[in-house]
Amino acid sequence: MEKDIFLSQYIFTGIHAEKVIELTKVYNSEKNLKLFDRVLDVYLLAPIIGFIYKRKSEKERGNLEKSIFSETLSGEVEKIKYNYRLIMLLDDKYEPNFNKRADKAFRYIGSEESKEDFALYNSYVRGGVDVLYEKLVENTKTPDDYVNKIYEFFEEFQEVYNKNINKSDFKTLFGDN
Repeated sequence: MEKDIFLSQYIFTGIHAEKVIELTKVYNSEKNLKLFDRVLDVYLLAPIIGFIYKRKSEKERGNLEKSIFSETLSGEVEKIKYNYRLIMLLDDKYEPNFNKRADKAFRYIGSEESKEDFALYNSYVRGGVDVLYEKLVENTKTPDDYVNKIYEFFEEFQEVYNKNINKSDFKTLFGDN
């Protein structure tokens, strides 16, 4: 049953569909430049961004939908599982006990127990979409605005990422090497 949870069609709805459309549209028609080539690319990055920025978002209903079909997901299932497992292992606010987090990451995927975990993962996906939209698209008008936003986001991400990862985290995950 493990594969079913990652191979089902994924649908962004409402405001998140709008944001994904903006993140994947051509922003420089002369050079055919996009921030993300595919909706799948947003989906692969968004949960990590959501987790690092501590942003979750509820699913919004709406008429607008943007889908990733199961055939497309199947080519990236290992990356999706990796992201899911990483978040399950690292989110100690959601589950303080490391052994239970490890079970969520590896043992219970696709089981009845994992429905709440997958809902949490998807809330990080949507939160990551919110962050990506705010940091890369919001208040942009020209191709130069996009380039500047990308540069600013990379700098900020480096600061946020390094602030959230400290020496004790590395020792916990990788030992004293």
